Amino acid sequence: MKHANLIKWLIIFFLFVLGSLAVVEKINRLERQELWGYLPLGIFIGYWIAISLILFPNPLKNKKSAFAFIGPLLGGLALAFSFPPSPFPLLAMAGFIPILLLSDRQLNFGYSRKMRLLMAFHTFMTWNIVATFWVANTALAAGIFAIVVNSLLMLIPWTLFLWTRHRIGFFKAGVIFASYWLTFEFLHHNWELTWPWLTLGNALSGLPILAQWYEFTGSPGGSLWIIGGNWWLYLAAKRSMMGYPRAAKNYIYFRFLPWLIIPSLLSIYIYSKPDTEAEKIIKVAVVQPNFEPHYEKFRIPYSMQLQRISEQIEYALEAGAEIVVLPETSVRVNLHEGKSDGTLRSLTRLMEKYPDAHLIAGLNSLYIFENREQADEAFLRIHIRAPGDTIFWESHNSAGVINRHGLQEIYFKSKLVPGAEIFPFRNLLFFMEPLVDQLGGSTSGLRTQEERSAFLTENIGLAPVICYESVFGEFHRGYFEAGARGILIMTNDGWWDNSPGHIQHLYIGALRAIEYRKEIARSANTGISGFIDEKGRVRYPTLYEETAVVIDELRLNSRQTFYARNGDILSRIAGLLSLGFLLLLPANKLKSKLL
Repeated sequence: MKHANLIKWLIIFFLFVLGSLAVVEKINRLERQELWGYLPLGIFIGYWIAISLILFPNPLKNKKSAFAFIGPLLGGLALAFSFPPSPFPLLAMAGFIPILLLSDRQLNFGYSRKMRLLMAFHTFMTWNIVATFWVANTALAAGIFAIVVNSLLMLIPWTLFLWTRHRIGFFKAGVIFASYWLTFEFLHHNWELTWPWLTLGNALSGLPILAQWYEFTGSPGGSLWIIGGNWWLYLAAKRSMMGYPRAAKNYIYFRFLPWLIIPSLLSIYIYSKPDTEAEKIIKVAVVQPNFEPHYEKFRIPYSMQLQRISEQIEYALEAGAEIVVLPETSVRVNLHEGKSDGTLRSLTRLMEKYPDAHLIAGLNSLYIFENREQADEAFLRIHIRAPGDTIFWESHNSAGVINRHGLQEIYFKSKLVPGAEIFPFRNLLFFMEPLVDQLGGSTSGLRTQEERSAFLTENIGLAPVICYESVFGEFHRGYFEAGARGILIMTNDGWWDNSPGHIQHLYIGALRAIEYRKEIARSANTGISGFIDEKGRVRYPTLYEETAVVIDELRLNSRQTFYARNGDILSRIAGLLSLGFLLLLPANKLKSKLL
């Protein structure tokens, strides 16, 4: 194309201007104490496409360069728009196809290994930006870190795949691609820098009729299904590009379509079956107080918040609710004060009028110790008020059962948000502790507990799931081993403004209902509160920024699904296969040298 370079740089200039205008508007909104909404999306996508245009060969020069740039971009968009609130989860089955084709040596694109990695990174950055830009609404630096680091981590299984794919056959290459990716997702659920939000299997959360077989596999089964769909479509596209249209059609008709249709029909069949028979039905109220967390919840007097919450509790109890659920960090409690804590006294007096009812609340709790020896060093925080006047304390994001006798049970959130609630790799990064303390943070993080626990197990049995914990499928097994027969999710989704974040959180959490065949009552400070049945269907959802109380029946059962008994068995098999392939290749190379 004539003047291709000029046009390219004009586009880059326009994109940088677009991103910069979004930054200026963000600063203006910050000064006006307004939320950012979709502004981070404009900032990130504008800057990233401009940067990638600089890094890539000019896509305006020829078709090859255009495909190298636009193909990975479209792949990233397909992956991003497969997640809620989009109703098209099967778009994920096209997300990897462009980079699979562009990295295939038999198609003679002639790209270097560095370029093949850059194209994959382009896909992963686009995916992360469009699907999770809203993280930046909590803090801009947190959003940038999450997007860039998660994209880099996604390069690890991709790099391992590129290293092994041409050393083995097509079928084995597909197996090893799936194994590497499932292993990556499993590890991303189980280390301190957890961010499993974009687990491929989560894409189906927005269309639960297709995810019913998760009661056997959990979300890793969905990830495998999506990767398999990508693989068969990639092989079909490859055959077509090589001039074998009949072979391409065979891959579509006899590989891809059976792979797509058989699990779908199985899921639809399970979806049509009757729900599990309830062992007990309880009347539950979920409360949505609706305090905006950036400029309201932690600034207005807590007495005003407690008054609104108390009125909502009393309304629910007057309507006959047996259990009233309050969202994450809605009740502030000094645990060291025991029954003399002012908030607990107020709520206990309220509950005295309803002797058979229970309040299950998300707590913002702390405990001050008389001396350092009483504290657990792993969670200890130290505050020096004056020479000789030192406070030893710990902080919690917790949940508790409150009735007419006071606080009866407590659970400490144990899947913590990296950065906000836990300092990852504290022992490795010990040298950063003075800097973190100087900035007003803490490397101690929040108190956690090793085992899950359930509330009111004698006659009810409820899993107290706090916010981020709802994203972790296998993690929930401990609640049911402790006696839970239903799930309560307590969260605060207002940090992300009215963006896709709170919708994704709702639907990803709903997968737990399918995996364990347990109903969910969900209480959000703001976001979406309501009920979810065991098929993942949401009942009576509230609106964003709505002050509401929703009352419905929660059906309890102690049924154990295959997934409840076995957990992420697919991921563990994938891990063993990955390890086997990684060991086998150098072993074969050594064997060939010796022979």
